[in-house]
Amino acid sequence: MLLNLKERIQSLRMLAGLAKFLKHPDSLDSVFSIASSVQNSPMATQMGRHLLAQPGFQTMLQENWRPAAIDLDALESLPEGSLGHTYAKQLKAQGITPDSLIDPAPIKNERDFIIHRLRETHDILHVLTGFGIDGASELGLQAFNLAQNRSPLAVMLIFGGMLNCLQNDTPLEPLLKALSRGFELGLAAKCVISYKLEDNWERPLSEWRKELNIWHL
Repeated sequence: MLLNLKERIQSLRMLAGLAKFLKHPDSLDSVFSIASSVQNSPMATQMGRHLLAQPGFQTMLQENWRPAAIDLDALESLPEGSLGHTYAKQLKAQGITPDSLIDPAPIKNERDFIIHRLRETHDILHVLTGFGIDGASELGLQAFNLAQNRSPLAVMLIFGGMLNCLQNDTPLEPLLKALSRGFELGLAAKCVISYKLEDNWERPLSEWRKELNIWHL
């Protein structure tokens, strides 16, 4: 009975987060609300098992590896075409600061490490995959995350995005094409977030894509 109650409470939290997202699909707060609602779910546990089975991810965790602080000006001074230069240019164009990318909460366990890694690599994945920041492209990147990481947040956002299209009677084709491309890229690529990407900002973007098997850009 207690187990059923916990499951029901978890389901209600997820529904509440989804409802908030449907009401404010462009709000980061609504995305964080959904993310919070799935953190302790069985789906999150499955994602953790999947990621911890990746050798690179397990190594980072055992080493307690953390990326160095982000200096966008320093990254922008790297050679054009490098991962760091492209990343810095993209963030500056969007008016995003590094403070908004890094979760300030301390890492106490495996779950915390996974949460931090997913958040801090989000915009790096935008650069590597070539997905833009429009609604369809953001959900295309979530399809990539689902294929790569078994992310329950990605499931909720994709579902919410499709519902939002249908509710507002907006064209569904751009979203479906972005989702298809995201799934295809994610299934073909190596587990991107298990690489210490931030240790090699100066490396050409083309070399990273080749090593990670991110193709069809």
